[in-house]
Formats: sequence, C-alpha cells, structure tokens
Amino acid sequence: MVQVEVRPTLVAAPEARVLQTVLAVNAILPLPVMELLARVERELEENPVLERVPAPCPQCGHLLEGVVCGRCGHAPWARPGWRCEKRWLAEEDDGRPSALDRAVAPANLLDSLEGQLRVNVRDPAVLRVALHLVGYVDDRGYLDADLSYVAAELRVPLGLVEEALRALQACEPAGVGARDVRECLLLQLDRLPDCPDRRLAREMVAGHLRALARGQHAAVASALGVRVEEVCAALRYLRRNLVAHPAEAFRADHGGDRVRAEELAVPDVVITRTEDGYRVELAAGSAFQLRVHPLVRRALVEGQLEPEERDRLRAQVRRGRLFVEALRRRNAMVLRCAEYLVRYQRAFLESGPAHLRSLTLSRLAQELGVWESTVSRALAGKFVQMPGGHVVPFEVFFDSSLPVRERIRELVAAEDPARPLTDEELAARLQAEGWTVARRTVTKYREMARIPSARVRRRRLGSLPEAAV
Repeated sequence: MVQVEVRPTLVAAPEARVLQTVLAVNAILPLPVMELLARVERELEENPVLERVPAPCPQCGHLLEGVVCGRCGHAPWARPGWRCEKRWLAEEDDGRPSALDRAVAPANLLDSLEGQLRVNVRDPAVLRVALHLVGYVDDRGYLDADLSYVAAELRVPLGLVEEALRALQACEPAGVGARDVRECLLLQLDRLPDCPDRRLAREMVAGHLRALARGQHAAVASALGVRVEEVCAALRYLRRNLVAHPAEAFRADHGGDRVRAEELAVPDVVITRTEDGYRVELAAGSAFQLRVHPLVRRALVEGQLEPEERDRLRAQVRRGRLFVEALRRRNAMVLRCAEYLVRYQRAFLESGPAHLRSLTLSRLAQELGVWESTVSRALAGKFVQMPGGHVVPFEVFFDSSLPVRERIRELVAAEDPARPLTDEELAARLQAEGWTVARRTVTKYREMARIPSARVRRRRLGSLPEAAV
C-alpha cells in the first residue's frame, strides 16, 4: 500500500481571508484617530516588513509620521488658536492661548478628595465607605446618592455611612458632599468666622431659602424679626463668601483657565469650505498610508532565501497586507460617512443649528448600503473639525433637538426682561412655528442650554444665585 502524505496548505482559502479581513476591520473601526495612530505604531514595531509611504509635510517638507510634524510642529488639521469645543457655536480666534497651551495636568476633584480622606480618616471602616462615597460626587461637587442605598450596597450600618459622609464633607472645598443647595451653603457658613451677618445668613438659609430665591426679602425680615436692610446685608455677605457649586470653586483655585483632557479631542475628519463647496478629508491621512517594504517583495520574488526564512517573511507579509487592507477599509468607511453627512447637512454647515435636518444612524446606514452597527462603530467616540475650526463630536449631526434648543435660546434672548417667557409660553410659540414640543420637553431643553426658569430670570438683582432655587 502506498501512503500519501497530506500537508496542510500555507495559503488560506478565499473565504477564510475574507473572514480575517472583516474581523480585522471590526477590530480597528471603533478606534478614534489617536488610538488608531498608536495601533499603527505598534504594528510598525512588531512587523518589520511594513513601512510608511513617504508623505512630506506641506510646511517644511519633513516626512510626516503622525498627526503633527516632528520637525516644525505643523498639524495639517489645525488652525491658528485652535480650541476644541463640544458645541456648535465657537468663538473665532481671539489671540488667547489655545486649549493645548492650557492643558497642564488639570486638577481632579475626586483625586483630591481621596487624598484628603486617606490622610484625615484613621478608621479603616469609615475610610472604606468614604472613598466609596467619593464615587457618587457629581460635577457640581454634590453627593448624588441616597445614604440608605449606600448602606445596603456595602452591607454596613447606616450610622457608619453617615459618619463617612461627615468625613467627606469635612474635606476641601467647603460644601463638597452636600446633598442639596441648602446643605451646601450651611456647610460653608459653618467654616466662616462668627459675626452678626453670618448668624443671620445661617438662619435665612436654614429656614427661608425659597423665599430668598423669590426675592421676598420683606417676608423673610418679618419672619426673623429683623429689618429688611439687615436681610439685604446678609445676602451681600452670602454672595461674597459662598458658592453654589463647590466643584467650580475647586477648579477656580486649581487653574480655572485649564481645560479637561477630554476637551482636547483630535478630529478624525476635517471639513474645509472651498469655492466649490466643502472638502472632506482624514485629519491624519498621511500617517495611515502603509505598504510592504519593496525590498521584502523583491526578496520573495528572487527566491534566494532559506525555506524557514521565506515562510517567516510570507507570514509577516500576509499579516501586513491584512492590516493595511483593514486600515484602508476603516478609513474609507469613516470618510464615506462624513461625506454623506456633509452633503445631507449642508444647510446646517452654512447657516447653523436651526437648519439641522433630521437624520438617524439607520437612515445613514441604508443610504450607504451597510449595517447600522457598522455606521455606529465608525462614528461613535470620534470628532470632526467644522469649517469654522471648532471640533465637535459626530453625534451633533444626528441631534434632532439642536434646532429646537437654538430656537429656545433665540426666544429667550428676545423676550421682555420684565416679563420673561414661561415654559408653557415657549412651548406655545414653538407650536405656532410648527415645532411639536411639549412643555416638559421645553423644560428639559432649557435646562440643557443652562437657561434659568422664567421665575429665576424675573428675580431682582439682589436675590441668590440661580442654583439656590
């Protein structure tokens, strides 16, 4: 009997290669530009057969190897005075330092609280619960948690959680860890030197905060048995010494002009206005141009290698070509999405938020002939530089509430200061203009735009800050 040795083939079947390419594309499609550049650098280090296609810097001619030229610092996507803004309207260049100039290790309130607790709290059980409470401190510096829930979550007595809260509220800045505005103001007042204004201010905050917010100074004075002038003096004392949001005081004390790291987003796509319309391009397109080194291809063709060396090179070439193809498809998908968005939302680009057209990921995927999940991965977490130079997330092109919110801003800006529009009146005006918006939706959009309520906008100048309502 003749035995036939069956050796596995070194060449993958076409179906297997297609599957490998799809998996490779899916792996890098969600990566934003900076993570993708890091992934490219890692691939170049691990696979010696790959190299970048030479691309000179348009400013100095040096070979670009990333988002920024290593010789002159030129960034093809950047503008003078560039500042990242996660909103539509951005100021023009005014000569002030850019966001990159101001990004110097921004202070972190939560890290500061954790450090203070580790120094000040000796009881390990209290420290454990207090550190857990730090995770519930929101962007304002308030505690966004119910103590009984925390006690059940950690399976500890409620009294231990209350002791941990007192330890947290003893930290700087004063007022941190408060559960509402009244508690926040009282915590700050308790740390101020004793004086008549402080004692009266504490009584006012403890029992008459809402009346103060409505500007009912005479009623507060009558309830406390003091003169209106004394109430006004205590209010001035409050305004001089207290803040409504402790986190804002912390940021002001630790470099209020700095920006958070997440605000320094680098755009994946740049939209530029030209005489013929808009040009859409990848921000770091030259850094993604890879190829198999010509010497490697020549060595494989000439066949002067040892079998083991040839097999190793072929494996590296297959891996390199797979990565290059996946990179090409990823960039092509992001570019296709951006080009369609520019065409579809041209009026938005030219005239602002009021002209944003309704669009969904499903509609975009249908127009491009791909799955909705593909479009979602291609755009999620990525940013685009608008023609004006500011940077926004891709989600802005799908935000159907943006035109309504912009119209609410316009109506509030044009209202009579003596009779500001209520949410019901805003909803009625929007409906008269063709917007189908409920009153509670107007309230939500107004709060998203950080516009105070009509009652707060009507308050007299001497009343408390908006956040005290």
